[in-house]
Amino acid sequence: MGEMKAMRAAGSRSALGCAWLLAAAVCLCATQPLAARENDDREFSLEEQAALRAGKLVVRSERRTRGAAHLTGGLAWQLVDADQDTVWKALSDVAAYPHFLPAVVLARRLDRVGDEQRLFIKHHTLLIDSSYCVLSRSNSERRIFSFRLDHSRPADIDDAWGEIRVSAFSPRRSVVSLAIMADLGSGLIARLLRAEVSEWMLRIPAQLKRYVERENHGQP
Repeated sequence: MGEMKAMRAAGSRSALGCAWLLAAAVCLCATQPLAARENDDREFSLEEQAALRAGKLVVRSERRTRGAAHLTGGLAWQLVDADQDTVWKALSDVAAYPHFLPAVVLARRLDRVGDEQRLFIKHHTLLIDSSYCVLSRSNSERRIFSFRLDHSRPADIDDAWGEIRVSAFSPRRSVVSLAIMADLGSGLIARLLRAEVSEWMLRIPAQLKRYVERENHGQP
């Protein structure tokens, strides 16, 4: 019963916060302000609760076109068999990003810009070779990590922003929630791979789960 309450609370807080993020993100690229989908702020359904309990990734995808911008991303949640502090420590380790961020081969901290950190990120696969910088902000007390594309530096994507939260589920387990939106640009490769890249992005909580559990419990 206690875990059910924790799951509902984490789901409600995460969904509400992430829905606000998506709404704000869409407004940045729309000619008129638009709200996020009405069901983005709903609590977890019974099916979603069952999936989370079973250790599965829960995803609510989002795709919008506003003018020349093609936004893709959404919301995702993952239950992790590790406490909140352990997961936050992994998320705060930039050197570990290639272990759980999709197709990332290099990540490094460059400098500080006010209260934000500038990070360099490079992705590489057979079809994708892209890099960019993001400005990130960490709230260690609330376990919230937010980021946005640094438009002052060269980038192979048009825009990106998001937020990752680590919420306590039980003393030894936590829930990772992700809200992310990105505009990959209008090039041929971006158009062909937009759906695949969106799926990659929303798998970040699952990738983080595998990394943390492998490092802490020796799981494959």
